[in-house]
Parts: sequence; C-alpha cells; structure tokens
Amino acid sequence: MQHHQSAPGQQQPPQHSDNVDEELHRIHLALTAVFSPQPALSAQANQQQWWQQRQSADAYLTSFQTTKVSWMVCDRLLSLQDAVDDVAVQQQRRFFAAQTLHLKCRVAIEELPRESLPSLRDSLLTHLQTYTNASQSAAAGNNTALTTRLAMCVAALAVQMNWTTVLTDLFEPLQKNTGDDNAMAVQRAVVLSILQVLPEECASDRLLLEDETNRYVMRDHFVSSSGLVFDFLNSCLMQHLPQQQQQVSQKTIQQVLSTLHLWIRYVPVEPGNIGQSPLLAASIQALSQPAYIDHAADVVVEILRMYPSHHPNNEPIVQAMLPLLFQHMPLQAALQSDNEDVWKAYCRVVTEMGESYMSLILSSQAAAPDNLPQKMVEWVLLCSKIPETEIANITLHFWYRMVMDLESIDPYEWRQELIDLYTPHLLQLIDICVMHLMKYPEDMDELPGDRMDDLHRDRFYVAETIEDCCRLLGGQLVLQRIGALFHQECQRVQQQQSSSSGSSANNPIQWHGLESCFACIQCMHRFVPSDEAEILPFCFNLIPQLPPDIPPLRFTASKTIGKYASWLVAHPNLLQPLLPYLANGLKVPHSAPAAAVAIKELCENSDQRLALGEPVLQLYNEITANAHDVNNPTKLELADELQILEGVCRALSKQMHDANDDGTATIARIVQPIGSRFAAQVADPKATPKTIIPEIERLTTVVQHLSMPTNGNEATHPVAALMQSSWALIDTAAQRFPQDIHLAEKICRLHKHSLRSCGARAYEPLINPLMEFLVVSYQRSHLSPFLYAASICAAEYGRNPAYSQKLLEMVSAMAQTSFSFLKTLDDLTHHPDVVEEFFYLMGRMVTFCPDPMVTSTLLQPLLQCAAVGMQVAHRDANKGTLSFLDNTISYGLRLREQPPRPVCQAALEHALTQEGQTIVTNLARALMGELPNYGNQVPELMWKLNLLCPEHLAGWLTTAFTTAMNPPERAKAGFMGALNRGLPRDDFNLAVRAFVSACERERKTQQRT
Repeated sequence: MQHHQSAPGQQQPPQHSDNVDEELHRIHLALTAVFSPQPALSAQANQQQWWQQRQSADAYLTSFQTTKVSWMVCDRLLSLQDAVDDVAVQQQRRFFAAQTLHLKCRVAIEELPRESLPSLRDSLLTHLQTYTNASQSAAAGNNTALTTRLAMCVAALAVQMNWTTVLTDLFEPLQKNTGDDNAMAVQRAVVLSILQVLPEECASDRLLLEDETNRYVMRDHFVSSSGLVFDFLNSCLMQHLPQQQQQVSQKTIQQVLSTLHLWIRYVPVEPGNIGQSPLLAASIQALSQPAYIDHAADVVVEILRMYPSHHPNNEPIVQAMLPLLFQHMPLQAALQSDNEDVWKAYCRVVTEMGESYMSLILSSQAAAPDNLPQKMVEWVLLCSKIPETEIANITLHFWYRMVMDLESIDPYEWRQELIDLYTPHLLQLIDICVMHLMKYPEDMDELPGDRMDDLHRDRFYVAETIEDCCRLLGGQLVLQRIGALFHQECQRVQQQQSSSSGSSANNPIQWHGLESCFACIQCMHRFVPSDEAEILPFCFNLIPQLPPDIPPLRFTASKTIGKYASWLVAHPNLLQPLLPYLANGLKVPHSAPAAAVAIKELCENSDQRLALGEPVLQLYNEITANAHDVNNPTKLELADELQILEGVCRALSKQMHDANDDGTATIARIVQPIGSRFAAQVADPKATPKTIIPEIERLTTVVQHLSMPTNGNEATHPVAALMQSSWALIDTAAQRFPQDIHLAEKICRLHKHSLRSCGARAYEPLINPLMEFLVVSYQRSHLSPFLYAASICAAEYGRNPAYSQKLLEMVSAMAQTSFSFLKTLDDLTHHPDVVEEFFYLMGRMVTFCPDPMVTSTLLQPLLQCAAVGMQVAHRDANKGTLSFLDNTISYGLRLREQPPRPVCQAALEHALTQEGQTIVTNLARALMGELPNYGNQVPELMWKLNLLCPEHLAGWLTTAFTTAMNPPERAKAGFMGALNRGLPRDDFNLAVRAFVSACERERKTQQRT
C-alpha cells in the first residue's frame, strides 16, 4: 500500500498501540474505511469526508506495517472467523494481513528473536493449509491470491531462517501418506503453492538478508532436491491429466507447468535431471492443448534458453529435446490454425530452439542424414511466414544470430560449405521478407500512430535481415532474387490495371508489393556492385511511371533514389527523369522529407560529369521565394528545406574546388537572399524568434557545409567575412529577445560552426568580439547556450598563450554572473542546464588553459559551487559538475609528471585542502545512495583522488563516516582497505561496487522498516 501525504485539513491518524487487541480493533476500522464504497456523487460533502477518512486510514495502515505489533495483529487477523462479515470483507482483511507479513518476512525479520521463527513458520503453514482447504469449497470464495501470498511468506521466511530442509520437510507428510484423501489433496496443494514461489522469492533482490550466503545455501539445497521436486510435479501432473476436463484439474496442471518454468529459470538444475524427467515430454505434449499452451511454451522456451547446445554438459538434455520436439510438436497444424496465441507460442519455441541449438545448425551434423539441423532452419522459415507479421518478426533475431555465428567460423572453407548448404534457406528468407515481412498492411491508413511506429521499427529489423543475407550471399545474388520478385509484382499490377481499366476508382492499385520491393532494394544499397546493369535500370526506369498519388510508395521510391545516388550519378541517362520526380515530390507532405534527402545525396555525389549545384540552387531559390507565406500549400518544412540547402552547398563546394574558384560570388548568391530576409525580420517590429530562427539556421547550414578553396593569401576568410557582415543583425536579434533560449541556441550554434569552418587562425579577428558578445549576452539572459559557446572558445584558443588572459577574463565574468543567481541548492536545481554547461566550461578551462585558471582566485569558489552541484538530482547537471572535478584532479595528476610548477601546485593544494572534506563527503554520500550517483564518475573520482592525495582522502573519509554517515562496518572496512592498498582501477571499482551494494541493502532495510 502506498503512503499518502496528509492533505491540508486532513485528520492525522492516531499513534499505534502496543496492545494487540486495541490495535486489532483499529486495523478493523481502518480496513473498513479503506474498502468502504464511495458515496454518491450528489453527496459532495459526504464524498469529501469519505475521501479524507480513506486517506487517513490508508496512512495508518501503511505505518502499521512498520510496527513490531503488526506480527501478532496480522496473525490474529488470519485466525479470525467472523460470520457477520461477508466473504469479500473477510478476504480483504486476510489479504492485507498476508501482504503485511510477507513484507515483514522480507525486510524486518530482525524484529523477532531467532528462536521464535520456527513458531512463526508453523503458524504460517497452518494458515496456508486452512485457506487452501477452504478454497476447495465454492462457498468460501476464491482464495488464490491469499494462498499465494501466504506461500510467499513461507518462502521468504524459509530463506531468512536458513531452513535448508524445507523441501524434505514439505514432502515428508506426502511420503508417509497418513490421512484421508482430502487431507492429502490439501497437503499437495500447499506444497505446490510453496514450490511455485520458493525459487523466485529466494532470488528476489527485495528479500533483504543479514547474510547473503543464506541465499546461495538455499539455492544449493534446491539443486540437490530438484529430483524430489520434479517427481512431485510429475505425480501431480499424472493425477490430474485424466481429469483435465474439470476446471480444478486444469488450474493444477497450469500451476505445475508454471512451477516447473520458475524452477528451471532460477535453479541451476543438472541437465540430466531434466532430460530424464517425464516432465520434459509432458511439457512438449502440452503445447498441443489450448488450455496449457502458454504455460507449456514458457517451460520449453526456458529449457532451451538455459541449456544451449554449445555447452558440452547439456548434451543429454539436447539429445532428449530434439526428438521430442520434432515428434510431438504439431507445427504444421498449429500454423494452419487462426489462433494468434497458438502462432505466438509455437513461434517462440521454434525461434528459441534455433538460437539455443545454433552450434548444431552450424556444426558438421548440418549435412547429416537425419537432417535435423536443416529441419530446425526450415521450421524457423515456416514461422517467418506466419500471417501476423508482429509474431513472424520474432524469428528475425535467429537470422541475425545465424549470420553473426557463420561469419565467425574458421576455417574459411568450412564457413563457405555451410553458406552453400544454407543458401536455399536464405533465399527463401529473402522471398518472405520481400513479399510478407516488409509489406505494409492493406489497412495501414486506419492504424493508430503507435501501431505505425511498431511497423516502422519492425521494417527496420527486416531491412537489417536483408543486409545480413547480403553479407553472406553477396549483393548481386540477393538483388537478382529481389529483382525476380519485382518483375512478378509489376506483372501482377499491370494485370490488375488491365482487368480494372475504366473502373480504377473502385479498384485501387495494390501498391504494397511494389513498395516492399523498393524498400528491400533500398536497404541493400551498400552491397550492390557499381557495374550492376540489370535490376537497377529496371527499378529506376519504373519510378517516373509510378502512381503519383500514393504517398508511402512515393516516399520509399524517393528514398531509394537517394540511397543509390553514387550509382545514379554514373548513369545520368537514368537520373535525368528522376529529378523532376523528386522536385514534384517536395510538394507532397508525406514524401517531401525523403525527396529532400535524396536531392541532398545526389548533390553530395555529383561531380564534373553531372554538376547539380546550379539547378538545385535554382530549385532552392524557388522554394524559399515564398518561405514566409503561411498560406502556401506546398511550403516545405524547414528541416527539409535545410537538407536541400546542404546539398546545394556540397555540390557547389565541389564545383569551386574543381574550378579553383575563391567562392566569393558563389557565397554571395546563396547568402544574399537569406541576409535580406534576416535583415527584414530583425527590423520588423512584429517579428518573433520563430520567424528569425529559420534565417539563422539557413546561415548556419551555409557556414557548416559550404567549403571554399583557400590558398592562405586572402585577407579575410569568406566565412569570417560573412559573419562580420551579419554580426550587427545577430547582436540585435539577441538583444530583442534576450530570454528566448531557442534563439540563443541557434545563434551560438552559428558562431560555433563559423569558428570551426574558418579554423582558429582565420577566425582570430572575430574571437575577441565573440567573447565580449557571449559575456554580455549571458549577463543579460542567464541562458546556458552562451556558456556552451564560451566552452568552444576555450577549447579552440585555450592552448594559445596569447588568449589565456582574455579567456580567463571571460570565464571569470561568467562565473560572477552565475554565482549571482546560483546561491543555494534550490537555485542550482531550478537551472540544471546552466549548471551543466557552466561546469563543462570550467572543466575545459582547466583542461586547455589550466595555469591561469588554477592560480586565479576563481578555483576555490568553483569547488564550493561544485560541492553544491553534486547534490542536484539531475543527470546532466550532475555529470557536468563531476566532469569539472575530474578535470581538476586530472590536472593535479599531470602536474606530477611535468617539470615542477610550484605556484600552480601550491594553488591547487590550497583549494583542495580547503574544500576537499565537503567534496569527499558528498562523494561518499553518493556511493551510499544519499546523493545522486549516475554512471561511473564517482568511483573514478575516488580512485584519482587516492592517487593524488591518499593521506588527505583517508582522513576526509574517516571524518565523513564518523560525523555524517554510518555505513555497515564490514563494508566500510573493505572500502577503506581498498583505498589503503592502492588497487588498480578495475579492482578498485569492484571494491566500490561491493561497498555500494552493502549500503543499498542497509538503506532498503531502513526504508522498509
């Protein structure tokens, strides 16, 4: 039950009583309040009172579960037989009692004396027998949830008290067979209930043990007694199979199968014990019975997963499984049914069989007379044809595993023999992918968005499967196979059109097969030889003839053009008709993204044989002529437009390099329209960041992708000149909208790419104005993108002594601004992006420009701020803070390896000495779970600190453990010992993990009690 905070005006629950009778009465009242029906909506006052009472009662019950008196109260609740209350009320009270006892057996067993645990166990077993017996009476209601929870109590207690004879003790009454038939039936049901939950409960990380070795001792007991367990399960199965038409017997058989599944999953049973057990055959045979198919599939899949054929010890069970599967699993009949649950169960089993027995499939037995390995592959192929593609796609991981394992086989000659052996199967798989798995369903227009997302994900995996086949068989063979299917599909469509001429409105074209062929050809573009001259010409000649009004088909065809851009550029006669097709595709919203990317890829691959820069620039200018017209129905999305602009830049860059053109005229032709619109937007009093940002993004695309030849004689780099001419506009935009973080991000991104396109030397005339702009903008806005841009400056110019002082002035000004509004933990928590970028900036300064930074007065305040930043519960902010600390400590380690620099050494030691205690205390708290701890940064910092100043670190940790925290003694001793021994990084990380695990167990115990 969840704990609820008390609402304003809500009555506080009373304190718990140590008197069992009094507390029992209160629990009765609280349970009555929690489970009382909600009053009618018309009675608003009553409804509010009911809700407040219910919240108060729920809070009381939750806190009751942490008291010591709850042991006795819950036992009394389970013992009460109140004939006044109806069955539902009694079940609610009893289940609450069982739930509470289960929680306490898991996490609060230390509240009881060890000598009282056998008495508790006997009481729980008595309750379990009582309610198991009652559940067989129709008048008693359904007690399954209650008996299951009581069985979980017994199982948790068994592990806690190290009851290593639990199985033999449970089986003893059954072996003696003393009592009437009903008593024996109840005892069998009790034992089965406990067996079903025992291994999972033992393995659960929610079971908090004082000594973890108890868990492994119990598991060893399970292993040694597994034969008894399987014999018992088999006896239950044999007893109820003849009566399986009865509902009770059906449930018992399902429970047996579920129990067997969990024992195989959690207990490392010897393979021989399973291979010799009749349960193996029974589980496989149960696959043919609808009532048990899901439970049986779970068992068989778990056996296959836990006992793969590549492990020599598993040979007995593998030899037992294969004949059973092929003789008793009616795969053909199952696949001919129309039951999706049956399809899924058999597909799971067959796919797991193929994956687990992959070593047999790829062994010398593959060509054996019995042909079992090839039959396994054929069965997987059959499952790949299941009509429901969501189920059929389960098989795709098998093909991935098969290709990966085949590629790792040595020697090459044997690998090739296996490839030749399975080539017919892989070609069949290609057929299935093209004509089934890759095809969109005919009702795709009616599917919801989440189902379409699943379809696209599945098609991605199908595409990877085709690529895997190409890696084994070669692109040409796979393309020929797909090409033959493509021809057949085209003939089918032509016949459909011929038979429905004049009535096409009533008989729309069945385009799904054509689209699938294009999609499959598209995904194998990396494997098709450059001299292919049969399938690809047919494919690209067909594209302009496709129906223009089918968006998915147009999207995939356009994407295929882009993927084969390098091939098409070498065949300009085929490319020319495709360019108008792509241009028209930009007017169709669904296909525009694919058409834009295809145009970009064609431009990237253009050369002197096919210069696309000028025609695509003309197309781009036509597109952007009405870019701000919101009523333009064919207006491109900005992302698609930028794809085309990138293509223009790349194509023109090649042309300029080939012609040795300085690019001045070219950049002017591209940028002038953008600059004019940018200036108009900045001057427009009605402009918004949303209208200005597109022009900045266009400029960024030009700066990033237009590469101009330079000979080093230019007075100003063309990109630097562009930035100089745009500087006033950018500055004005930043001043007009100082608090718009999206605009700030785009402006800083433009500056970053302009600096990197020019290079640090060519950008030098602009670096001082840029640093001033960043400082002023950050002081005005407190936005994180300006910190990020400053870190780029630090990385590019930090190693240049000429800029050390300017960089220090920049980061000092930004630090003072940050300190002015980041004063408390709440302040840092409310600005996580600023915290992240601020400390990344300071970390880059320590890395690239360390000496001025460390010897300034800035380092100690930064460490103080970092100590607070370590407490921010935000992954990225925490990562940035720890990264700065790591950079600082790494700098200290580098100082040891370099010529002596006493001033820097003394400054760093002074700062660490002053702030080290707080930082190390926070690191220790993070390891103990009291502060955020993401990734592996905290152990790494501890290890480096131990290298840098081991004596200080030991003292800081001792103080932290003494005054601020109280970790488990054994864990603390192990951790401190690891520090003292100076372990290598990997060994130290293992020691840290042990310390973290011990603290986590301790914390969970405290939280749950």
